[in-house]
Amino acid sequence: MEENLFSNHQIDIHSLPKVEEVEWTSLHKKYLPISLLNTWFYGVIVMSIFIIINWTNNIIKTPWIFYLILIGIFSILLITTILDILEFKHKAYALREQDILYRSGLIFRKSTVLPFNRVQHSEINQGPIERNFNLSRLQIFTAGGGQSDLVIPGLLFEDAQKINQFIKEKTSDNEQ
Repeated sequence: MEENLFSNHQIDIHSLPKVEEVEWTSLHKKYLPISLLNTWFYGVIVMSIFIIINWTNNIIKTPWIFYLILIGIFSILLITTILDILEFKHKAYALREQDILYRSGLIFRKSTVLPFNRVQHSEINQGPIERNFNLSRLQIFTAGGGQSDLVIPGLLFEDAQKINQFIKEKTSDNEQ
């Protein structure tokens, strides 16, 4: 007689670990200027494109409308800057035995939990500005996608290397 090994017991959600009890690690404070620099870089590009297109094609013939649109673009840039500063305080990550977590968002909050048994590989990336600040991004990939499933920016390069090594050890443990 064959014994049924299948089970599917209900789990009490109150017995699960609480995400609120996770000790979050904030992104490095040197990442905020990089984030703001990116925001202003793209904002200046948008303003420049608007000015060049209008200058070459003379689309907006009334000067006050032109300046009103420029003020609008600049206002959006200022609001985005303020939101970037406020959101920076909410961006954080946590490393646990079985997974890595990342949270972000100010208005729309997002938390991502990525179990190590799903990780295919991870890599550390640095742009020229990040390299100048000794910061990097840790990108973590799972099966089935060409893009990373989790990106943690604003890590000191040494910390990113440690976390990357830890992830590699955990994923090699899962393969055995």
